[in-house]
This record gives sequence, structure tokens and C-alpha cells, in this order.
Amino acid sequence: MKIPLEKERFAFILKIWLIMKVLILFFSLTSLQAGIVVYGQSITLVMKHVPMERVLSEISKQADLDLVYDSNLFKKSTPVDVNLKGATLNQALGAIIDSRLLEYELKRNTLIIRKKNAEVPVSVKPKTVQQQKNVRGKVVDETGKALVGVTVRVKGKSVVTSTDENGHYEMTNTAPADVLVFSIIGYQVRETAIGERNQVDMTLRAEVDDLEEVVITGYQNIDKRTFTGSVGKVNPEDMATAGMGDVGKALQGMVAGVAVENTSSTFGTKSKIRIRGNSSISGNQEPLWVIDGVVLDDAVNINPNQLYSGDASTMLSSAISGINPDDIEDIQILKDASATAMYGTQAVNGVIVVTTKKGRVGKALINYKNTFTLNVKPSITSFNVMNSKERMEFSEELYQKNLVDFTNMNRTYGAYGKLLEQMSRKEITWPQFYDRIERAKTYNTDWFDVLFKNNLTQEHSLSMSAGTEKFQMYTSGSFFKDHGQVIGQNTDRYTANIRTNYNVSDQFSLVTTLNGSLRDQRTFGAYDTQEPVLGLESREFDINPFTYARSTSRAMRAYDNQGAFEWYQTNYAPFNIIHELDNNFINLRLKELRAQFDANWKISEVLKYTGLASARTTAAYSEHIATEFSNVAESYRAMANSSVIWGNDKLYNDPYDLYEFPISVLPQGGIAIVDNTDGTFYTIRNSINYTPRFVNHSFDLLVGNEIRSKHYYRDYYKGYGFDYYRGMTANPDYRAIMRDILSLSSDSYYRKGQNTYNEVSFFGNLAYSYKGKYNLTASMRSDGSNRLGASERFRFLPIWVFGASWNADEDFGLQDVLWLDQLKLRGSYGLRGNISGLGSPELLAYYGNTTRFDRATVENLITIESPDNPSMQWEKEKMSNIAVEFGFLKRFNFIFEYYHRDNYDLISAIEVSRASGFQRKTINWADMTNQGIEVTLNSHNIKKADFDWKTVFTLGYNKNTIKSLQTNNTVLQQSIDRGAAMVGRPVNGLYSFEFARLNENGLPLFYNDSHQATYRIDKSSRQLGMLIYEGSREPLASGGLTNSFRYKKITLSTLFTFNYGNKIRLNPFYKGYYSDVEALDKTLVNRWQAPGHEQYTNVPRIIDSDTRSTLLSLNSDPFTFYNRSHIRTVDGSFVRFKSLMLNYELPQAWVRRAGLSKLVLNGQAQNIYLWSDEKLLGQDPESIVSGISLPLTTTYTFGLTCSF
Repeated sequence: MKIPLEKERFAFILKIWLIMKVLILFFSLTSLQAGIVVYGQSITLVMKHVPMERVLSEISKQADLDLVYDSNLFKKSTPVDVNLKGATLNQALGAIIDSRLLEYELKRNTLIIRKKNAEVPVSVKPKTVQQQKNVRGKVVDETGKALVGVTVRVKGKSVVTSTDENGHYEMTNTAPADVLVFSIIGYQVRETAIGERNQVDMTLRAEVDDLEEVVITGYQNIDKRTFTGSVGKVNPEDMATAGMGDVGKALQGMVAGVAVENTSSTFGTKSKIRIRGNSSISGNQEPLWVIDGVVLDDAVNINPNQLYSGDASTMLSSAISGINPDDIEDIQILKDASATAMYGTQAVNGVIVVTTKKGRVGKALINYKNTFTLNVKPSITSFNVMNSKERMEFSEELYQKNLVDFTNMNRTYGAYGKLLEQMSRKEITWPQFYDRIERAKTYNTDWFDVLFKNNLTQEHSLSMSAGTEKFQMYTSGSFFKDHGQVIGQNTDRYTANIRTNYNVSDQFSLVTTLNGSLRDQRTFGAYDTQEPVLGLESREFDINPFTYARSTSRAMRAYDNQGAFEWYQTNYAPFNIIHELDNNFINLRLKELRAQFDANWKISEVLKYTGLASARTTAAYSEHIATEFSNVAESYRAMANSSVIWGNDKLYNDPYDLYEFPISVLPQGGIAIVDNTDGTFYTIRNSINYTPRFVNHSFDLLVGNEIRSKHYYRDYYKGYGFDYYRGMTANPDYRAIMRDILSLSSDSYYRKGQNTYNEVSFFGNLAYSYKGKYNLTASMRSDGSNRLGASERFRFLPIWVFGASWNADEDFGLQDVLWLDQLKLRGSYGLRGNISGLGSPELLAYYGNTTRFDRATVENLITIESPDNPSMQWEKEKMSNIAVEFGFLKRFNFIFEYYHRDNYDLISAIEVSRASGFQRKTINWADMTNQGIEVTLNSHNIKKADFDWKTVFTLGYNKNTIKSLQTNNTVLQQSIDRGAAMVGRPVNGLYSFEFARLNENGLPLFYNDSHQATYRIDKSSRQLGMLIYEGSREPLASGGLTNSFRYKKITLSTLFTFNYGNKIRLNPFYKGYYSDVEALDKTLVNRWQAPGHEQYTNVPRIIDSDTRSTLLSLNSDPFTFYNRSHIRTVDGSFVRFKSLMLNYELPQAWVRRAGLSKLVLNGQAQNIYLWSDEKLLGQDPESIVSGISLPLTTTYTFGLTCSF
């Protein structure tokens, strides 16, 4: 029977009301129970010859109490024997504490032990008449090291002083009842009453947030000993971020299982980070960045497959680049299902949690830091290319053997072609021709020296921290300036940040954060990659300086003898690289502003409410300008002769007039491409944390909900006839738009769109711990999204995970093994999800017009890009993780982990019945697995007062295998250099043509699917059996080795990173036509030149135009086959001397004279040396150079950090 709507609503409200009443009653009862005094609890403990600290620690654990005492109390105490069975807390403490010297007090859930009469409780009433006295003392940390600059004040009075370089302080006019408060940034605030003492020493403990024992998930701070998940910690001070401006690029080698490839050094581009392998075949595989508990989305909505393409939009792909590295206090990387459970479907690729600095109690502390980084330019001597003499002789040989293709030379020519052109026009004589050729043989231009420079990057950061018990504030500002290593590059970034903590009362606090950044960046022009269906990538008007310097003939030069530009020809138009970099550029501006409010309400000792609200707005503006004097603009109006007119594809051929010559659609001006994206991001979260404790049992229940919304608004237009140097006026020609429309180009002249992503989540996490030994966790989160199919059952996905850990060092008498510090076993198993980012539940179509000769017959049409998919759902993963943590001798710590990931319902294309109207459809159906191990070893090799040596070794191994997938690639698509997917192989497997030999005519032969040696292979063939599997394009193993040394005030650290087990392709060199613009690989010196040479070389001959035409008529491409053959594939493993850092802290006596409290000088070197396959000959195995991307270079940094 159908229930009336009003009754249904009433029943629902009544049900919610009853649940709330039950919860309130439950919370009240447990809160009352938790508040009962625990003096009568039962203590059972048998220990022999153990330190007093260990006995007290065990008693406090059994009593479920926090323990507070001065570590100096028991430094000289002797080991004791304890035999307690069923004793009360009073009996247990009375048995081990000498009541003549010590006393103890229980305040709430805290056991305080102190010297008798040494510290008077704050609540003691002062005497009516107090004797004034002087007090002095020393403040040290837990290791006994003197602390400088500690603020010492009398509570409730304006009497304040601070410690000197030896940690000493002195105060006058104090009274016995006065309470001293000790505070400094990074340490817990301590209080003590003076009493009758004249000497008051104090030991300060580091802040809990700074200790290794705390895991920060962004939702909770969890004791690491009870944590069941997998997490890696990174100390920002250990990372070499100078000159980068982006902490993501500095994570390489720091955490086991986190593989980082710095594919580009260009500011704003994203490093390729993979946490425990791949989670998707075609979708998003990037880890989630979280700043102070809020997900940090990218400023622009980029297709996952475009991230490392080198397209201009990738300069906006790294959201973390807007954060000042000096503002970061802590970085933790959550890796398994248990650690990432609270982030639900967003976290299948792992989570990088960044915590920023906050204000501390104490006087204002101002920190200033600067760095100056010198980027060393590359040299042509690192690459295996011909010098100018060899290159000109090669061109002469082509000319003499009639192998010059004058049709292609008409389009583009270099030094030799220019002289031939001048000869044909009779501008020079034959003697002049030969004379100039001989001169060109001596140029030996190093294009790296011409286009690159040893530039200076500078960073300045200023911060201030101050606060009282009620209010703390941290504020900072920074400036990053990169003058650019190549012509046409420049980057300015400004950041500002203010964070305030308001302790409104003992129960309520409010944290407000406001930060923003502004980036202005200019770089050389780059058009987006074009990828035809056959898998041959290309990029129009590519002027990447690194690519140009490596691949341009050394017989060419930038300036002539008079110092003017030396002009050559590209795209039928005059070309000079320096002139083009000045006239073909991209201007980018990115503005970000984020506001966040965190509220914490301590309802009771065991019940806490946390609320979070965050709003962020971004504005990304990008303009690509090709001025009226650029080669790009000139190529649109190149019409020197009929050969050029009919060969220039930039001209417009009116389809309605077959007899009209092609005309220019850009008779004047240049081209402006403007791409603007505005983003708004909102997060609202509410959670209740309930933490009851019952003697040996503790619970931690977190429940809450979260709403996230992000919106992208994009405007794009491509304007022709833009006069940059004539007041930036526009004189467009309508036929330019017609040309773009009729060419069916995906690069339309105008686009406008918006994307909205809404998500709502409900989450809960329950953790249980028994005596801190046995720990269990269970988490669940349900995420709903508007990006999935119309079916409601697919829009929500329940994420769940179970975890357990056992601190074995607290069991079976192992707590008595003095050399054993830690022995922990943990494991987890759970379900995670992901939104691919590719495909759509809705039908995607574009409006257009038919192309007809008769205008009257033109009709409207709709092109369907992808069919609808109402059943589109989440990509899913079931992940298991087991680990052991082992620490001993207070020097060594070892972590071993094994994980297994089953990914299923992955988005992939599959062939469907053509009765549906489509040949292929993108649905959830593919499967794959990841499994691997991780090893982390920390050792404190030498621990002396004046000398210290620490070592950290990390190793992560991952094997990725596709279980089900339908591949419909051609052989060229499958053999693409970045790797492709196939069943039984990894997502990014590298596949090659199997080179057989050279035939008697010097042509390369390859084995086809019948294993016959031939050059007649159809490049459109889908017979993938002819390809051989080389290995994974991505490293199977990666890691790092860090060594840190300290001698008194000098610290030195080194970092070596490594990748192992991947295959990469050598740079291509074999072509059907060699332009004299190109710098040729010296490998061509050993090419086939006469019959019989095939017995001694595997380098093919240079072919003539007739042979090339024959091969093209057969739809064969032996040139690409050869460049993608197994003999052009090498091992991508490497070891890189990543960084060396040297710091020197000046003596306090010197620093004080300058009015400072601390001054540190630092030096740093990065990318110092590389060990890799000798066949690479200068090619970086890690970088992907394309478009705006540039490889890493060696850098040297000098700077200082001071506090006052």
C-alpha cells in the first residue's frame, strides 16, 4: 500500500528525531562514564631491571592516562624491578615512587609526576606579602640542546625576557607564587611555578604535529602507533625545492612506492606522480593534492591524456605551484585504502596531504629566506650530432647523387638550400657558391649557446608568527622570479598568506585562512599536438628552443657577418629562430584566491564537532600571439610563385569556385589565440568525533558529510588579422573563418563552454584500540556525482575499508627486550572508486554544415562524437595491503609492505553491434591489476653531540597487468613512443617492430605477422602480432638514497634517485627526406652506401624521391618502422645524483651582534650527474621534450635564512 506523502515525511522526521535522542543519551552516558576518577583501576605488571620511564609508561597505558613529567627526573635513576598484581593506581605509584622526593597528581585523564615542592600548582593562593626575588635558569630540548630565543614571561604580568645563545635567561622582581611560561615556535608551551627556587630550568618538548608519531589525514590527526594504513612522511626541510617553486617536483626518491618523473622543468607543468602504479587505462591517474584538509583542484580542466603532451595548457596543470614552499610545515602521502578511505572516490590514486604553518604562542618571530639559483645551459657536445663540416658534406653528397627533393626544399631550407636558391636566382656565382659552402663548414654553431643562457632564478620569502594564548597568527609573502633559461621565457609569481587561530574559549576555536597567488609567465609559442588516426604525432610551427638547438644544422647561424639576422626558410616563409621567439609567444596570467574557515567545538571531553568551509576562485588567462612579422603569419600569405601557391596548405581554396587560385586569408596582421578559464571551487564539511575511553579500551568514531562543487567557465577564440605592433588592432578576413570551418579542423575559431562537477558524500570511520596494542579500523564513505549515468543506482558508490594493526613489541614480553624499539604488523582491505574523466553519460554532438560545391545545396548537420551511456559508472578498485614495521637499537627502522590492487569496471572502448548506429562505444568493462612491494630503511648511523649521520633508503616496485581490454589500434598507434595498452601487459607497454636486416638495396626489412622479412607492411594494419613487447614504458622500480651529515653547526645531505626496469625509445633520425635544416645524427655516417654494406651495418640508405613515392603508394612507412624498431629501443634505467645541500648556522655570538636570533647560510646543487644507458648519448631518459616542455638542467643555489 502506498503511504501518503505527508505521512511518509512525518515518519521520516520522527525516525530522525528518535535516532538523535538515542545518540544524545548514548553520548551523555559514555561521557559520564569516561569522566569517573580512575584511582581504583587494576594494575598488573611484572618487569625486571627496566628504566623507571618504561614502568610509568606501562602503568599509564593500563590506567588509560596521559603521562606528564620532566625527563630530567629519572636521568640518574637506576633500573627497577616491579611485581604488581591487581594493584590500584595509588598502590602501584606508591610502590615505585619515593614519596620523600617525588609527588604525583591526577588531573582529568593526565597523570603528573614532579619533584616534591618543586612546582606549586597554579591554583595555590599567593601570600599576602610576597618577597621579590631574581630567578635564572636554562632552557633545553629533549636531547639537552640549548634553545635560543625562547620567550620566558610571568603569567598575567608584563615581565618578559628570552634565552641567550646558551639557553640561559634571567628575570628580576619575581615572587614565589609567580608562574613562568616558556614558549617558542615548534615546541609545546610549558608552565611552572617559581616557589622557593632561584634556579628554574625547563625542558621543552617538540609540538605533537611535528613528531613522527602523528599521521595527518586532513580529516583527523591519528597516533601513528594505532594507525592501520600506509603513509609516507616528507620533511619539507629535506626537499631540494630551490629554483623549482613547486614541491611536487621535489618528491622524487623521498617516499617508497611514489614514482615521480620530472618530465619537464617548465614552471607550472605537473610532474608525473604515480602512487603504487596505475588505476585507470585511459582516465585520471593523478594523486589528490590536499591543502589543510581541502582538495586542491587544477585551475583548468585538462584531459588526462594531455597532461604530459607539452601543450600550452599544461603550464596550468600543477595546482600546487601556487603554494609557497616555505609555508609548508608537513607533507604526508597516503597510499593504501585504509589511509585514503576518508577521501572516497577521489583518492584511488593516493593522496598527498600538505599542512601549512600556523601561528605559535610567543613574541613575534620574523623569518626571511632567499635563494638565488643559477641554471646551467646545456651544450651541443652532449649530443651525437654532425658538426658543420660533416653536415655540409652530407648535403653535397645528396646533391651530387641527385637525392635532393627540390619540392620539399622549396618549402623549407637551411644553409645549403639557401645557397642553391641564390644560385638558381643568379644572385651569386659558382665560385661564390663553393666559397660560402666552405665557410659554412667552419661555423659549428652551438645552438644551445645561442638560445640558452646561464640564467638566475631568485626566491624571497618573508613570514611572521606571533600569538597569545587566545590568538595566534601566521602571515607570509613570497616572490619568485625566473628570468628564463631560453630566449622568450620569464616567470613572476607572488604569494600571500594569512592564517589566524582564535581560541574563543576552552571549548571553541576558529581558524581562518586567506591566501592568494598571482603568476605572470611568458614562454615561446607552441601549438597543441595533432594526432592523426594513424598515431603519428605532429605539432605545427614547433619552435621549442631545446628541440631546435638539438636538431638544427650547425652549419646554420643566427646572425650574418654584419650582425643582422641570418634568414632561412620554413613553411615557405623567411625564418630566424631568434626573431621568431620574439614574435611568436604565449602570455599567461593565473590568479588564485582561497578562503577557509575551520571551527572546532569541544562539546565534552569525548565529543567534538569540526566544521569546515572553503571557497576558492581561479582566473587563468592565456594568449598565444603570432605577430604580423612572425613566420606563422608570413606562412599564411606566402604566395611567391605557383608552386608555393598550390603547395601552401595555409592558403584558402574556395570550394565553390574550382577555377580560383588559392588566396591568403591573412593579407595583413598576425594571429591571436585567447583562452580564458575561470574556476570556482566550494567545499563544506561537517563532522562529529566521539572518542570515549574505558580503562584499556579506546574508541574513535568520526561521522560526517561533505559537499563539493567545482565549476569551469571557458572562453576561447582565434582571431586573424591581429596587428600587434600597430596598436593591437584587428583587421580580420571572413575567409579565414571559412577556411577553418571547411577544413573540418578541431581547432575552431570560437568556443565557449562550462563544466560543473557536483559531489555529495557521507562518511564514517570507527577506530578501536585495546591497550594501544591491538587496533582495528572500519571506514565507509558514499559518494554521489553528477558526472555519471542517468541511472540513480550508478550515481552513488559506497566505499569501505577494514584495517588492523598489532604493536607486537608490547606483547609476549617483548616490551622487556631493550634493543627492540618497535615491531608492528598491519594490514588493510577495501574498495575504492574513481571517475575516469573520459567519456560522458550524455550524447556529445557538434553542429556543422555540409561541404558542397553548390551553395544552394548546403545543409546543416550534426556530428556525433560519442554516443550516450546512461549506465556509465565509477571505476572501481579492491586493494589489500600488509606491512611490517621494525625498529631496534634506537637507530634503525625498517618498513616492508606488500600490496595488491584489483581494478575493474574501467572505462574503455569496445566494439558494439552496428545496429546501434555505432561501431565502438566507451563503457565500463576493462580490468587490470597492480601488485608490488615497498621498502623503507632509516638508520641513524652515528649519533654524537658534535657529529651525526643519518641514512634513508626507499624502494618501490610495481607490476601492472591488464586482464581484459579490447584493442583496436593500428600498428603505428600501438607502437607509439609513450606506450600503449594490451591484455597481459602493462598500461604503458612499449611495442616495437622487429628489425630483420637491410636488403641488398639498403632498405630496412621487418618481420610481419607471418614472420617474413619485408618492407611492405601496411601502416594501417591491425595485426599487432608482428610487434614485439619491449617492456614497460614506466619504471618497474624507483626510489632514492639520502645521506645526511651534521658536524656541529654544519649539515650536509645528498640525494640519489633511481629508476629501474623501463624501456624508452632513442630519438628518431631515419627519414624519407632529409632537410638541410636538420642536424643529423652521426649514426648516419655508418649508413648503407653500396651493395654488400648490409653485411656490416644496420643503418639504412638514403632513399630517392621515386623510392619514397613507391613506398607511400604501398601505404608503408619503413622510416617510422625503423625509428620504432627494437634496435632503436634502450634501457630507461638510470641513477641520478639528484641533489646536494650544505647548510651552515652561524654562531649565536656573531648573530646577536646583528640583531638576529638565527642566521643560516645554505648552498645547493641539483641534477648533478646522470648514469644511464650509454646509447642515449645525451638524451635524458626521464624528460619528455615537446611543445613548451624543457628538460631538467644542472642548477646551483646559494641563499640564507634568518630569524629576528
